[in-house]
Amino acid sequence: MVEFSLLLPLFVLIIFSTIDFSGYFGARLSVENAARQGARIAVVQPVTTYPAAATTIQNTVLGFASDAAMPANVDCLWEGSTLSPTVYPPFIWPSGKGCIGIWYFELQQTGSPTLCAQWSLQHSGWGTWTLSGSTWTFASASAPSGLCGVAGDDIVVVGVGYTYSPLTPIPALNGLNTYGETQLLEEE
Repeated sequence: MVEFSLLLPLFVLIIFSTIDFSGYFGARLSVENAARQGARIAVVQPVTTYPAAATTIQNTVLGFASDAAMPANVDCLWEGSTLSPTVYPPFIWPSGKGCIGIWYFELQQTGSPTLCAQWSLQHSGWGTWTLSGSTWTFASASAPSGLCGVAGDDIVVVGVGYTYSPLTPIPALNGLNTYGETQLLEEE
């Protein structure tokens, strides 16, 4: 009986850790799938159809992220002004359970594609998020110019971020972040 009482906490910890890993892995797959499905919708939506297109993208992402308790209108914040293959994750969110981001990048003759438009789900409009000190601020902008969102010439990126909250009270597992991001060439 003494051996059982000594091993029971370890056995329970292993069981709950297995459950947490499964939950995290399921949420990760859900977030990645949601970003992929959102990008498939976004790539065929002209920038002139926003905000209706954003609502469709948002609903698609939320529908496919069913294993993650995603908030509906929290923006992912793009870090920088280019689409760099060496920076991952390329976006963050200031607080909360997760975020959704929709960005358009203009292809360049040389170098990385540059950010030309960002849709804000939180503000329901075009604009950019900038970091000033330790504070993120949103600056509204007009609809993208005719050079942004051009079929075959620009890249649309849909990103989804999520913070998983585990059941197991192990400090190392608190606030596990997972990301999903899909980049597709804008289509007609």
